[in-house]
Amino acid sequence: MSFAGQTAIVTGAGRGMGRAVALGLAAVGASVVVADVDEGAADDSVAAIKKAGGQAAAVVVDISRVDDVRRMFKAAIAQFGTVDILINNAGIGIPKPLLEYTEEDWDKQLGVNLKGMFFATQEAARVMIPKHRGKIVNFASTAAFVSSSTPETAYDISKGGVRQLTTSVAAELAPHHINVNAVAPGTIMTELTLSVLDTDEKMSRASAKIPMGRLGVPEDMVGPVLFL
Repeated sequence: MSFAGQTAIVTGAGRGMGRAVALGLAAVGASVVVADVDEGAADDSVAAIKKAGGQAAAVVVDISRVDDVRRMFKAAIAQFGTVDILINNAGIGIPKPLLEYTEEDWDKQLGVNLKGMFFATQEAARVMIPKHRGKIVNFASTAAFVSSSTPETAYDISKGGVRQLTTSVAAELAPHHINVNAVAPGTIMTELTLSVLDTDEKMSRASAKIPMGRLGVPEDMVGPVLFL
């Protein structure tokens, strides 16, 4: 498998699954735009890619801001000439019971997990449609199908939205030879997950639900994403 000559944007690539996928893409020859709200984390991922012999550039972006999304694509094109692959990975979780959720919580949760993904996909389509080719992979979650084990209704809704966004956009862009797919990870050992599974009891309960008896690790997602 070689992605030589292709450019990929990976959102939320400063850590966790996004970082693992960015490293995986670079390892097979893609030039990678590491997009993250955390400048230091983005720079760390770029340094790791370059140390391994790959090509990468960092872009600081708040994916919930449409102007930032557009700036991200302009930066990618200025650096590498085009965008062939978009990995919509950036996401957050605000675990609160239904009755404690505020309008600000809702707007932040949906802004990152769904709004940002929609407009990143829109910008990718603007670049890919004239070329009649492109790949978009979205990060949904098993929460798109079943309720989370913690009070995260808004998170579950956002991931259900990602599932439908993927289905709808895949149908719309298929005539342009652009493939749109999603992966739906279970419980993966990331900073986001560990902030919720913050006790031994919670960790044991989560592990017990997984037939393999262990939580996933970010590297588990690299193969499926590269395949898609």
